[in-house]
Amino acid sequence: MEEKKIYKVESLIAIDPMDHVRLRPKMYFEDCFKENNLNSLVNGALCHAIDEYFDNNCSEIIISAQSNSIYVKYNAGMSLEKSWDFTIAECVMTKIGACSNEKKHLEVGDEFCRVGMAVINAVSDQCELKTVWNKKSGHFIFEHGKTVFQEISEADSSEDFTAINFEINREIFGDFVFDRNTLELKIIELKKRLPDLKIELLN
Repeated sequence: MEEKKIYKVESLIAIDPMDHVRLRPKMYFEDCFKENNLNSLVNGALCHAIDEYFDNNCSEIIISAQSNSIYVKYNAGMSLEKSWDFTIAECVMTKIGACSNEKKHLEVGDEFCRVGMAVINAVSDQCELKTVWNKKSGHFIFEHGKTVFQEISEADSSEDFTAINFEINREIFGDFVFDRNTLELKIIELKKRLPDLKIELLN
């Protein structure tokens, strides 16, 4: 009979939530490992855009998915309002669970996003976020989910937008890439569910 392990408080190790995502990727990205590609990350990367769509703030999305990189741009800004010591944009991108907490429509998380933008950021070697919101411009660079650069200034343009580029870590997902054929089918399905949202998948 196997001896039962006894765990003591001293033996417990606190792990940063972002590190936990990298250590247990199959817990968070079940669909990627089931489908052997990165396509399921697209809905997560559109989490904020879809949330804004339901408030009639977002009507157009451009997506480019090549190899292990995904770029999304849409005509809604990500809030640069401060939440404690962080902007809401930075919280959404770096704090596990903040994506859900900041959503105005919980069904977006249940039906579309599932993982959250910070979780995708955690498995990215680098992520760049540019946004214009309420006449303010925000530029952030993240490495492995941690902020390494941020700049907030007055915006040159008054039109709100958000552009995000994720470079997904190859070691975590091996040779998984975005598969164009099946991704097109996912986009078609998304358009059916969100008929008033213009979605363009670039070549």
